[in-house]
Amino acid sequence: MESQPITYNPFTPGYFADPYPHYAELRAHNPAHFTRFGFLLLCGQSHVLEAYEHPKLSRDPRGWDGFAESRRDSVDGPLECMMANWLAMIDPPRHTALRAAHERAFTADLMTGATGAITAIVADLLDSALSDGGMDVVGQFADKLPVYLINHLLGLPVEDSDRFVAWSRAIAQTAELHNTLKVLQAGRDALQGMYDYLGPLVDARRAHPGDDLLSALAGPTAGGETMTRQEVLDSLIFLYKAGHLTTTNLITLGVLTLLRNPRQWDRLQADRSLLPNAIEEIQRYDGPTQMTDRVATEDVEICGLPVRRGQLIRLCLGAVNRDPARHPDPDRFDIDRPSPQHFGFGHGVHFCVAAALGRLQTRVALAALLDRAPKLRLTDAKLRYLPSVSNRGLVALFVEF
Repeated sequence: MESQPITYNPFTPGYFADPYPHYAELRAHNPAHFTRFGFLLLCGQSHVLEAYEHPKLSRDPRGWDGFAESRRDSVDGPLECMMANWLAMIDPPRHTALRAAHERAFTADLMTGATGAITAIVADLLDSALSDGGMDVVGQFADKLPVYLINHLLGLPVEDSDRFVAWSRAIAQTAELHNTLKVLQAGRDALQGMYDYLGPLVDARRAHPGDDLLSALAGPTAGGETMTRQEVLDSLIFLYKAGHLTTTNLITLGVLTLLRNPRQWDRLQADRSLLPNAIEEIQRYDGPTQMTDRVATEDVEICGLPVRRGQLIRLCLGAVNRDPARHPDPDRFDIDRPSPQHFGFGHGVHFCVAAALGRLQTRVALAALLDRAPKLRLTDAKLRYLPSVSNRGLVALFVEF
C-alpha cells in the first residue's frame, strides 16, 4: 500500500522550537499542497516566486472566503477597517500611491538622523541591564527599541513609549489567521487608545507641519495630494505593526543564534564589518517572518494545482530561506556566506518600505552588545517560543553579562 505524502502539521512535536526539519520534509516530498486547514501551502523557491508574481493573487485578506470566520464574524469592525488601509494589505493601483507617500517619508535624511537616536536608545536600555548583570533580551531590550524609535521619529514624548509598546503588541496579535475573542477585544481597545492619542496629533501636524515622520506622512505629496485623515492614522499604526515585532524578533533571534554559534560571535568580535552580512544570514537562517499570505481573486492554477476564487495561499518563507536549491548547505549558520538572500522583508511591490530601518536597528543593537557585553551568555532558563506559525520569536530570552 502506497504511503500518504507528508503534509503540513504545526502540531508536530517541537515545531515552534524548530520548524525547519518539518519544512525540509515538505520541500523534499510535498512542496505545494492543500493542507488539512484548507489553504494551499507553498514551500519551494520556484513555487513562492510564482505566487509572488502572479497577477491574480491579492494581498487583501478580506477576499479570503474564511476571513469572516477567522475574525469571529467581525468583517467591518475597527480592526478590519484599519487593515484595509495597511500598505502591506493593499493591491495596485491604490498600493502604488500609498507606497509613494511612505517612500517620501522614509528619506535618506530620516535614516541619517535615526542612527543617532537608535544608538542613544540602545545605550539607555543597556545601562540599566548591565548594572543588573543580565536581562531578558525580549522584554527589557528588543521589545522596546523599535517602538521607542518610532515614537522618536514621530516626535512623541519618550515617557509615553511604554504604553505604545503594549498597544502595538496587542494590535499585532490580531493579525494571526485565527484569534480568540479576548485577543480581538484587546486589539480593539489598543486601537482606540492609539486613535485617541494620534488623531489630534495628525490634525496638529497638518496645520503646523514639522520635520518629523508624522508630518511627512500627513502632509501633501509633491503633486499636492494627501492621504485622508483615516489613511494617515492607519498608516501610523501600520508602522508599529510592521516595524515593532519583526524587529524585536530579528534582534532576539539574532542574539540567540549567535550565542548558539560562539565561533560566529567571535568572528564578529574580531571584525565588525561582517555585521551587515551577518544580519542577512540571521534573516535567512532563522528570521521572524515565516509565512505570508495571498488570496486568489478568481479561479486560477498555482504550481499546477487548481485554486478557486477566495482560497488562501500561504507562502512559507521560512522553508524557502533554507531551500538547498537557493543556498548550499542551508542548515549551517555562516555569517561569511556570500550574499545570503532571503524573503524576510518580502518581495516585489510589497518589499518592506522600511527594511533599511530594521537592518539599522539590528546592526546597532548587536554592535552595542558586542562592545559592552563581549562575554554575553545564555542562562539555563528554558526557551519559550511564540505560539505563532507566521511570526517566529521568543516569549523571553534571558542572558548574563
